Amino acid sequence: MPSASQASQGRPEHDQQNVKQQWLAILSVAVGAFALVTSEFLPVGVLNDVARDLGISAGHAGLMVTLPGIMAALAAPLLSVGIGALDRRFLLIGLTLIMIVANLTVSWASDFNLLLFGRVLLGISIGGFWATAIALSGRLAPRGVSVAQATSIIMVGVTLATVLGVPVGTWLSELMGWRMTFLVTALVGIPVLLAQLFLLPRLNPDKAIRISDLPALFINPQARVGLIAVLLIGLAHFAAYTYVAPFFKHNAGFDGPTIGSLLLLYGVAGVFGNLFAGFAANRSVRHTLLLVGLMIGISTVLFPYFATQLTGAAMLIALWGFAFGAFPACASIWMFVVAPQDVERGMPLFVAMFQVIIAVGSFFGGQIVDQMGSSVLMSLATALVGCGLVTVLVLGRHVSNHLAGGADDQRAVISHH
Repeated sequence: MPSASQASQGRPEHDQQNVKQQWLAILSVAVGAFALVTSEFLPVGVLNDVARDLGISAGHAGLMVTLPGIMAALAAPLLSVGIGALDRRFLLIGLTLIMIVANLTVSWASDFNLLLFGRVLLGISIGGFWATAIALSGRLAPRGVSVAQATSIIMVGVTLATVLGVPVGTWLSELMGWRMTFLVTALVGIPVLLAQLFLLPRLNPDKAIRISDLPALFINPQARVGLIAVLLIGLAHFAAYTYVAPFFKHNAGFDGPTIGSLLLLYGVAGVFGNLFAGFAANRSVRHTLLLVGLMIGISTVLFPYFATQLTGAAMLIALWGFAFGAFPACASIWMFVVAPQDVERGMPLFVAMFQVIIAVGSFFGGQIVDQMGSSVLMSLATALVGCGLVTVLVLGRHVSNHLAGGADDQRAVISHH
């Protein structure tokens, strides 16, 4: 079947309409990413309120982050294989609907078990969405836009979620309670659903993904280097960041509005980090990932000593936010650079690994916080980041951005796979 650009050759008005539709399609996916990430990480800002209301510890409440990660890790490969040749547009729309139902369930939950059921539903939506959306970024991008730039645009939704979603959720929790926060998030998902219904183009795959296709990125040696680095740095981040709000409350003594402001600063810095990743990783993804990991490591090692005062907390959380704003985009761009032919079929297992990182990091982070305290957690996180940096330095020294020269060539490789 000819591509949209081929079908419209010699028709400038149709070309212009196509470009507009492609940008709107990317925007709808970015907005979907915003709603999902807001839903996934909303507990980070309301852990204290949930724990107090339900009479559980902060570490136990951290299961609200852990369980969606586990479910998403299972859903990403299973859904990708199970849906066969289904139009990916319908999958994205269905997953957004599940997200809305999940947040409604959490907001109405009468006990912690029902609340966790809602979070499990959310995990299904998260895993399926990320396995589909990132892999399709090259197919959605207009001509002349590189895969790195298209991926960065979608990831803007992630960083905006940390800017608007988590901090605003923290403030709403202070004003109206954590249940109302999840209800508002569910309502926000409704216009997202409508936008996807009207804006997403047909996204029929060339062929169904088979189980044997899933390890594609793990087999590629240079992709494997990136996977190891992402595993180590990601574990460090999610173990530590999930419990930043309890650290600010119990170790620094900050009140709710102050914690919300600091999380907002984290998110604002993350937007700039995301923009930086789209620019820098398109030139050298290896150096960009090294810089990002270094900034996360500096944040975690200094946090116990300087984040107990407002100025130090603001500087470190901003540095941390900038770094993590760039991190997911760097991870995805690395795969496009070293294994462009394998991204679409290998992305489900990559997403599964990323969700395992979230689940394992938040779970063990909670155990360490409850048993040994936040300072020990930050030290262990720093050690993991150090291992990730060594992996990139030693094993990733041959990685070069051999896709940087041709935006259309990048997209052609991916979209025709």
